[in-house]
Amino acid sequence: MTECESSLPICDYNYTKENWGPTENAKLKNPPKILNTLPPKEYFLAEWGEPSETITVSEEEVTFVYKTVDIWCGVGVGYVFPVPLMAPTCEGFDRITFKGSKATHIHFKRRDATFLLLVFGGGVAAEKGKSCPIPCDIDIRE
Repeated sequence: MTECESSLPICDYNYTKENWGPTENAKLKNPPKILNTLPPKEYFLAEWGEPSETITVSEEEVTFVYKTVDIWCGVGVGYVFPVPLMAPTCEGFDRITFKGSKATHIHFKRRDATFLLLVFGGGVAAEKGKSCPIPCDIDIRE
């Protein structure tokens, strides 16, 4: 599981219900920054559904909390079929803070598909986890 927190807007990063992580542009040397903002609050209600929890920060500011339970995020061993060594479930979340209708902050914890494979004979294969978003230093005015 990877936990990230960032103010918006973010650069060269995808953040959707199904996918998250740096864009291909982020992997280039000295790429032009592509600004990513999130859709308005109404979009989240329509596409993501009602949040698990709504936190009212102030009259103008609210945070939607979408909780998820990811499976197979524990440690496991196996010869042909994986066998978990501990409870293989972890709780993830997406917290999106809105000021008015505009998303201003994200904080999420999601499974990043990182794994480590130990092969008989000492071979090791690993996949690098996803990185967190970085806020853009570009000033956006409404």
